[in-house]
Amino acid sequence: MRHPKLTRTAQGVAAMFLLIASVQKFIGDPGSIEIFSSLEMEPTGRYLIAVIELVAALLLLSPLAALGSLLVVGVMCGAIIAHVTQLGLVVNDDGGGLVGMLVVVLLCAGYVLISRRKELPLVGDTL
Repeated sequence: MRHPKLTRTAQGVAAMFLLIASVQKFIGDPGSIEIFSSLEMEPTGRYLIAVIELVAALLLLSPLAALGSLLVVGVMCGAIIAHVTQLGLVVNDDGGGLVGMLVVVLLCAGYVLISRRKELPLVGDTL
């Protein structure tokens, strides 16, 4: 890890956004319900993604941050694909704010993943 302060900051930013998004999904925020209804994943998909986001955020704040970042990259790629293919870049007249947040979390998690890649099981041993 070449820049530990930057890596920890990226972990914190991604975890903060994930915790906020997870809580919104758990409490049934109308925007979340509308998004998952559009994807025909309401309510099971909403709760499943909320749990995954919560676990990923906790992993990012733990010594297993490399695994958490790998999980986050996968979830954010899926979310971005859903927005590009089905939901659109502007949801609920947010001006693209939600997609912007997804990109920020993806970039932060990607940085953490690259920075801490040697900590990943199987992969880290070969680098």
